[in-house]
Amino acid sequence: MSEPIAAVVARAADLTARGLPHQAVALLRPALAANPLHAEGWCQLAAAHLDADEPDPALDAAKRALVLDGDHAWAQRLTSLALTELGRHTEALVAARECVRRRPDDWRCRVVLAEALAADAAGLPDAAREAREATRLAPTEARAYQVLGDAALRLGDWGAAERAYRTALRLDPDAADVRANLATVRRRRGGAPVTAPPADLLGAARALVWPALSRLAALLVTGCLVLTLAALPRPTPLLGWFAAALVAACLAVVARLLLGARGGVRRALLGLPRHRPRVAVVVVAFGLALVVLSGWSVALLLGAGTTQPLVLALLCALLGGAVVVLGGGR
Repeated sequence: MSEPIAAVVARAADLTARGLPHQAVALLRPALAANPLHAEGWCQLAAAHLDADEPDPALDAAKRALVLDGDHAWAQRLTSLALTELGRHTEALVAARECVRRRPDDWRCRVVLAEALAADAAGLPDAAREAREATRLAPTEARAYQVLGDAALRLGDWGAAERAYRTALRLDPDAADVRANLATVRRRRGGAPVTAPPADLLGAARALVWPALSRLAALLVTGCLVLTLAALPRPTPLLGWFAAALVAACLAVVARLLLGARGGVRRALLGLPRHRPRVAVVVVAFGLALVVLSGWSVALLLGAGTTQPLVLALLCALLGGAVVVLGGGR
């Protein structure tokens, strides 16, 4: 009489945990051939293949588990990990989000989602947030703190990275990769400042700044055009209040952008114009438009009746808006 499939899966899990994934695969293959509807067995096979650095068969096994009745969150998690290993990051992110949707309180799903988000520099802030949620759900799991430290390291948030890595080492003192990353954080924290932010930080900052610049372009171009038409044939002091409201709305967009960024991303945002010429042109053009609008607003309230500054503000807004539209966030 053959061994029950549940016992085989348990033995395979033990082999994988002991660092013998190939033996686990050899054990599971014939058992699953005889019991092809055992979802947990397919998940365990996928996990063994992942530990053996075999993402292709791992993905096949995880997909088999997805069509069976079983722990679909586990299957989605394994699917995301295999897709990440294969470089298919968009699909990995979809699988990771589905895993979290099914098990929002499972820290392992949050970790997988954080890793999938971190594949793109623009997703690093969200990756750090998901990893932080994983540490909240599982405060005794070193892996959750390691992923949080990795995201914070790439964001340039040295303080958060060091705290996360130190906690991970306290929970798992034998984690050599965590110890190496902690040493890297301490070197960067205590070393001389770099002349340019890392590429990851610049990418994350650019992904945040371009939508804000698009909103500013819409506000300034539309607002200046409406004010120009309303100022004919002669502006009234009431238009000064509208101009002031337009300036306040633009400053609110800028404030929201800066307050929404964290750590190294905020520093990269402030330094982005020095490293991205298109951003510099837009910032200068919109800055001039806001300064001119502010001065014109005050002048109107004091009794002036000129529209020339408003025309200059409109031209600056059009220049910055054209760069935003033509640049397309690239």
